[in-house]
Amino acid sequence: MVKWLTYSLASNLLLGLSIAAPVEEQKRAANAPAAVAAKNVLTLSRQLASRPGLTLGSKFRNLRAFAKAADPQPAGLDIALPANQQVEYLLNVTAGGNNYSLIIDTGSSDTWFVKSGFQCYDYLRRKVAVANCQFGPEFKGDFPGGAIKDLHFNVSYGNGYSGPNLNGEYGYADITLAGVTVPKQQIALATSGYWTGDDISTGILGLGMPGLTEAYNTSDPRLDSVSNAISYSPVVSTMSTALKIPSLFSLGLSRTPADSFLALGGVPANVKTGEYTTTPLLTWESQKGGAEYFWYTIQTDQMVWNSSTISQQTARSPKAIVDSGTTLNYLPSEIAEAINNAFVPRAVYDQEMGGYVTSCNATAPAFGIKIGGQMIWTEPSNMILPELKNRQGKCLTGIADTDEEPYILGDTFMQGLVAVFDIGKLEMRFAKRV
Repeated sequence: MVKWLTYSLASNLLLGLSIAAPVEEQKRAANAPAAVAAKNVLTLSRQLASRPGLTLGSKFRNLRAFAKAADPQPAGLDIALPANQQVEYLLNVTAGGNNYSLIIDTGSSDTWFVKSGFQCYDYLRRKVAVANCQFGPEFKGDFPGGAIKDLHFNVSYGNGYSGPNLNGEYGYADITLAGVTVPKQQIALATSGYWTGDDISTGILGLGMPGLTEAYNTSDPRLDSVSNAISYSPVVSTMSTALKIPSLFSLGLSRTPADSFLALGGVPANVKTGEYTTTPLLTWESQKGGAEYFWYTIQTDQMVWNSSTISQQTARSPKAIVDSGTTLNYLPSEIAEAINNAFVPRAVYDQEMGGYVTSCNATAPAFGIKIGGQMIWTEPSNMILPELKNRQGKCLTGIADTDEEPYILGDTFMQGLVAVFDIGKLEMRFAKRV
């Protein structure tokens, strides 16, 4: 049974006009070096994905691994992006001698491909033609390195009850990305499920940590739970242990595809940035007991936004997940509404799109997030998505709302930055590209 977790919002948020001191325990040196120069760099492509009805949105696979002691019966959590379309970043991966496009995702850890013969379902679990799931080329053949017996793949994204979900098999394959061949990597081949793809990507490259892997040894996927979940070494871990590549990677997302990159082990030498700010990764309480690292979760010190007549700040901001697999920023409802009100003309909520829309020529407010004591300003152009329009031709904004933690800093936040995911030091670093 999938369980979800509800957090109290009231204790975390205060809207006001006074600037609060940043969270001192989260501060690090703003001029910290990013990393060694990376030789293994791959350019990403930017793709508009059509997602009718329920959509992939955030790679927030179900939250069954989390529980608070004060919450004996966790309530539901639905953070899936309900817009009809979204923008995603793809990269080329070689496996079994063939090239595939995978969605690059820091919000999940499994690397998977759709298998030939996949059984597609709709969101009501009715069998439909595989074309309805809109995958790209299917994975050819079986696992080159052999199958793993008595272990299966079972993952839910977004809303665990009606959102995208997949079942499949595990095995081994050598996979190559950014000029690096990761030997005998455990991967999944999806054999059935509900999906809304883009007709290009074959699956997902999960760049998260081991706590998010979705392997189970039950005889029936309906029996899967945290008690029988089996963690394994995802791509970022295998690269470090097998290849001795520094346990970190950097992402540079841009609205210009040629400027987007994934670099393994460091930051490209030719990428110019301002000063880096550093913040530690945060843990979550696990149903297995104790604290564990799951997503790339950070503490935000403060959020600031303004227009010609408004300047507001949060006295304290909540923690958030840095997720390349989510197009929008998902912020507390009070903050999201206030920021959308500061667009000129004002952005209004569109029920069908599941987000805020405004004129595609609107003026976006200045919006900054203080992390590690340093303010990071979002480019105004990132806050209006011309690719995503409603029936009236209004554009979706990059700021969405949710009343549930954890919140998300998606591509709207990451575009124009270099984000360093340092698993070895359990920290993240951010800098503006110049």
